[in-house]
Amino acid sequence: MIYNKSNLKIVSELIIDNLTADLLPKKYREENKTNTTFGHCHTASVCLQQIFSSKELKLYRAIDYRGIMHWWCVDNDNDIIDLTIEQYTSIGKTPPYENGGKSNKLGFAYKERMNTLLERVCLELEIISA
Repeated sequence: MIYNKSNLKIVSELIIDNLTADLLPKKYREENKTNTTFGHCHTASVCLQQIFSSKELKLYRAIDYRGIMHWWCVDNDNDIIDLTIEQYTSIGKTPPYENGGKSNKLGFAYKERMNTLLERVCLELEIISA
């Protein structure tokens, strides 16, 4: 898919709409009940990168105020695209961007969760473009 602001908006909304508790590690599910984007940052960011390519979006990560790794994307214009920023802003906190560095996606169960999300989003994109 071509990376532009219009497509980014469409894909971002689909990703956020498809973030569900089954995509979370079990240790994050309780807090996610009241903070609905908590725990989804890696899955959402990697899914976004998969749709638009690693040439357009780079993965970044940093340890947050709780000692938990937070993930987001940065595009070629150095714009931060953080689909789960609300997990911080909804509780009056700031994401740890200043401590961030480029990273690669995680494997194993993280890859399985991202693939599940990617399948959901791609199915909806097919419906939209049909």
